[in-house]
Amino acid sequence: MLTKRLRALREDSDIKQKEIAEALQIKPNTYNRYECGVNEPDIAMLIKLADYFEVSLDYLLAHEPKNTNNLPDLSHFLLSGDYQLFGRTPTDDERQKLAAVVKLFFS
Repeated sequence: MLTKRLRALREDSDIKQKEIAEALQIKPNTYNRYECGVNEPDIAMLIKLADYFEVSLDYLLAHEPKNTNNLPDLSHFLLSGDYQLFGRTPTDDERQKLAAVVKLFFS
């Protein structure tokens, strides 16, 4: 998947492999090997590639979390979770208001 992302990012930006290689200070054939899947970049190079194309590592590697359904619901947590704001536990009224603000923000 990395190879497809690299190629698509480059082509969408209308940039030549040689230009990217120069910007990353690597040989053009090294970049070509990344794009063709012959070689895989190490983590330092992956970071440079993500920075160059202004994308996240997750996007570049096409990483999707396995299961996001296990994440707690923020509004439920704000209404009934165990947390403190400014060093104290919020009142029920404050919890309601905070949940309403968050709901408004994400609506």
